[in-house]
Amino acid sequence: MLNYIKAELYRNFNRLYFWGYTGGICIFILAINIIIKTTSIGNDVNLTVLFQAATFMLGIPVFLIVAMVDMCIAEEERNVTLKNVVSFGFERNKLVLSKIIATIILSIISAIIILTMFFGSAMILFPIGDKFSTDIIINFTKRLSGSMVLWIAAISVCSFLAFVIKSNTMFSLIYAMTFLFFKKIVLILSNLVSDKFKYIYDILITTQLDVLAKEELTNSNLSYAILIGVIYIIVFTILTMVYVKNKEIK
Repeated sequence: MLNYIKAELYRNFNRLYFWGYTGGICIFILAINIIIKTTSIGNDVNLTVLFQAATFMLGIPVFLIVAMVDMCIAEEERNVTLKNVVSFGFERNKLVLSKIIATIILSIISAIIILTMFFGSAMILFPIGDKFSTDIIINFTKRLSGSMVLWIAAISVCSFLAFVIKSNTMFSLIYAMTFLFFKKIVLILSNLVSDKFKYIYDILITTQLDVLAKEELTNSNLSYAILIGVIYIIVFTILTMVYVKNKEIK
């Protein structure tokens, strides 16, 4: 299993897909920071403001991880190459775990590179600001740690869809639509049909990301967000294992 994970990482590290995708996001971020710096908006921007902006954007990676799942899982589903791995006697449960773990590692490495570009360029282009302190960094780090668990939960959901739906376009669309609109639909049902839908609303990944991004951070809501993330990871990993175990891989 470890060798397979290493092989997956090696395969993707030596592809333009991973570096092009990560590099493209980095270039976009750098361009935005430069544009802000060269316009009148830049006069009011400092590191404190950028940390606040980064906090509000903690929900965005939920959509960025689709590319990571695509390169690790969906492509092989589309090209029907998983049969080669299974034919060599590799256990299907280990296959699922290896794919998800490899996707998580790639996503974390990509996130580190992107965050380094964001804050690195910000430190060069913008002043620190009078209100900047280590408390801001600590607060952001806590929010980020909780969000990362939820991002991994999103990877588990996305991986399940990638195994179930063979079409890359369709699985990506269903995933994106689910995370874009399901929360709003549940909230409408909570207001119009029954307030019991609020219980569903509260345990959605997107809801918990909103809590970490926009509400005052407490140990309680941080722990709850992490718990929700862990539950999603366990549930959707098991669902994927069950599906792949019973799936006919041709």
